[in-house]
Amino acid sequence: MNDYVKQMIIFFIILFSSFPSAQTYWVKYGWQVFESAGDARSQSLGSALATDGGTAISSLFNPASININIKHNLHYTHQSRLGGMISSDLFGIPLKNFKRPLSLIIMHEGIDKIPDTRDMLLDFGLDGVPGSGDIGEGNGLIDEGERLDKEKLSFFTQKQTGFHLSTSWDKGIFSYGIAIKSLFHNLSEYSSAGMGLDIGLLSSLWRDGKVGLLIRDATTSWQVWNNGTVERFKPILIVGFSHQHYFEKPKIQLIGSADFKWDTNGSDNLIKTFNTSNTYTMIGLNIKYNERIELRLGKNQINATTFGVGLSWSDISIDYAFVNEPINSGLGSTHLISLSMNSDFILKYIDKL
Repeated sequence: MNDYVKQMIIFFIILFSSFPSAQTYWVKYGWQVFESAGDARSQSLGSALATDGGTAISSLFNPASININIKHNLHYTHQSRLGGMISSDLFGIPLKNFKRPLSLIIMHEGIDKIPDTRDMLLDFGLDGVPGSGDIGEGNGLIDEGERLDKEKLSFFTQKQTGFHLSTSWDKGIFSYGIAIKSLFHNLSEYSSAGMGLDIGLLSSLWRDGKVGLLIRDATTSWQVWNNGTVERFKPILIVGFSHQHYFEKPKIQLIGSADFKWDTNGSDNLIKTFNTSNTYTMIGLNIKYNERIELRLGKNQINATTFGVGLSWSDISIDYAFVNEPINSGLGSTHLISLSMNSDFILKYIDKL
């Protein structure tokens, strides 16, 4: 293993073990901006992309898949999820002018107008008189004689901003990569900052086929809140396979992919988490015609059906995805639109101004 990678892993292990006096919890949720991140192409393929290297944000799914020579190297995605409740934006770009190939991805997610009911309850007990110590006073429950004060209803927002910086190395038929990620989270009057580390491996073990491995939160990611609480996140393992087939007439390329994910769900017992309830399967099929038109189908880890379309020209490509959430989930639908462009094309246009 490269000395730089070893040094980074050691650094993160030391860093993440440096909070012995803080109140630490193992949790499942917290890095949703990374869990839900992706472009229209990835989402329409069910996020089965551990072996993918076709876009400027492929390193988000496997840091070993950085492609700094991709033509459409500037990427932007807007995403509206759960019937418009959640809005997110993502920007990705490979960085060329460095000794190592680098990929930078910036993402932001926000939820506005979340009802804050914490001060609505007039918790005065049965007699309705504050400070009397009557039965039910201060118990946090709506008892007989108590009510909610609608005038005290307020709203707050939740915002997450994430940064994902990755690099990769090639050695024979193998590529391996490492990603450093950071998260800044604001929830009402609370705020937090966190860091994490992802490790990836990619290889072509047979003709037209690939195998990918991703260890997300490899050293356990953490999030430190301004009230002193430290949240820790256990590693997630993803193994992916893909195979492609070409047809000369008509010029059609089929790419099928499948990812298998094992999630500890924040449990303290890693052995007990290795069961079917904590394993997920994502599948995707990409049909490309004449390198210009793409039709995509997939199924993500919550068994939601996904599909999308992509149009590509010499200097620009546009993608759309629709995620149909499971029936009776009440989650609504998700729409994504992605735009990718050639940076040289933009620079030429600017020069003409």
